[in-house]
Amino acid sequence: MFNIFIISLNKINLFVNLRNWIIVATFFCLWISTMFNDVVQTFLAYGLILTFGVLHGSNDLNIIKHSTNKYGIDIQFSKVLGYYVLTVLTILVVFFIFPPLALLLFILLSGYHFGEQHFKKHVTRETFSITLLYLFYGLTILFMIFYFNINKVKLIFLDLTKIEFGNLFFKYTLISVLVLFFTFLIYLTAKKKVKLNLIEELFYILALLVVFATADLLWGFCIYFILWHSLPSLTDQIEVLYGRASKIEFIKYIRASWLYWLVSITGLGVLYIVFRDNSTYLTSILIYFLAAITFPHVIVMSTLEKH
Repeated sequence: MFNIFIISLNKINLFVNLRNWIIVATFFCLWISTMFNDVVQTFLAYGLILTFGVLHGSNDLNIIKHSTNKYGIDIQFSKVLGYYVLTVLTILVVFFIFPPLALLLFILLSGYHFGEQHFKKHVTRETFSITLLYLFYGLTILFMIFYFNINKVKLIFLDLTKIEFGNLFFKYTLISVLVLFFTFLIYLTAKKKVKLNLIEELFYILALLVVFATADLLWGFCIYFILWHSLPSLTDQIEVLYGRASKIEFIKYIRASWLYWLVSITGLGVLYIVFRDNSTYLTSILIYFLAAITFPHVIVMSTLEKH
């Protein structure tokens, strides 16, 4: 999978070629889910999430510093750093004080972020309807994952919020966001606010549906999070920092971000040591961790896109 990413980075039309490689890699990962048991899939999923997944969100501070210098964004780096750390701590506090609200915000913000990453290259002008397109796409992805792993997800939600969600909640929420997503997509495409192939997008959704219906919860999430989100995001960040995305620039990116990545992994490692005997609680801790780094990451990337 690492070789796939490196090969794609050396192509001239990176986004198109990367998307083609993503499709191939997706079905390869789907084949893996049929050949190996859940233990192997879990090991691979954690490995990819803790490398590429955490890496794509660990260089935010470097991106902020670069943007303030290159694009003349009038903002003090020290102040941004303070806000960044404060945001991480606030999310963790909210999760422990009022978990249902934190989980809701995490799902909504993650959904928006997934949609923004997927569609931003196709958008001609940012509007409120585009924001809703981003949101409903991401929620469609998340609730497909939830629905096809409903028993495990219900236990995780119960552990996080102490609220028991019924099967109908996941079913009707998925139907609702799926209908809203395609409604906005068709409307915005007709209005020329989004330029893409509707048949192609339908194929992507169907391909992901097959993945989520076949793979285990963690492996299915990993396939989307790494291949469809983290790798394209890494490509965008490398282009912003170095002007183009190639093997050399990827190595530069690793050198610039390894310390932030190491701090993140060390923190998660400490949590693993403390809670390793409780697998359910460990999953909840992983969600806390992802939420804590997701909120500031989304703010950084969205602000960068606007500038």
